[in-house]
Amino acid sequence: MDIKLAMQERRSIRNYKSEPVAEELLQELLEAARLAPSGTNQQPWRFVIVKKQDMKERIQAAAFNQKFLSQAPILLVCCADLSTYAHNTRKRLQELVDAGAFSSEALDSYPNIDGPKDANTLKGYIPHAMLNVAIAMEHIALRAVSLGLGTCFVQLMRAKQIAEILELPEHLVITGLMPIGYPDQNPAARPRVSSQEIVYKVVE
Repeated sequence: MDIKLAMQERRSIRNYKSEPVAEELLQELLEAARLAPSGTNQQPWRFVIVKKQDMKERIQAAAFNQKFLSQAPILLVCCADLSTYAHNTRKRLQELVDAGAFSSEALDSYPNIDGPKDANTLKGYIPHAMLNVAIAMEHIALRAVSLGLGTCFVQLMRAKQIAEILELPEHLVITGLMPIGYPDQNPAARPRVSSQEIVYKVVE
């Protein structure tokens, strides 16, 4: 499917058929996420794949009982892994140097590349990490459209409670939930502002 068509056809799906999603299709979605860009190539996205019904229902209860979360055959809990910023920054940057994207001089000038990163320091990376996870989620959403699947971005949740339900370590920060399944609805396109409205200023 043409990428523009996928963007036009994507909808937030809140009704799903009970039909299961084949494993090979799930792997296609994960591959789409894997190919997403990320700052400093950190690739901090980590996914908890929830298929067990009672677990989906527990997560749903912690997400203000949005019923479609347990209706979808698959529920992705999309997380940002802060540990990669603590341990892998030099490795990720070296990979960029080896790929020709960075110069070795840029690597040498990167601030605090090997400096200690305690828990408070790592918290400063949360907005950056979550932004990168959101990019990977959009890759999943668009690939899902091309496979005939539906998704929905969900951030209305009690993230700490869901982390406790899943027994997640502290370095995994939940960015969003994403149900995946075959749509049982065909929503109309949502209103969008004009391109003129989204351009604040042109600097020439």
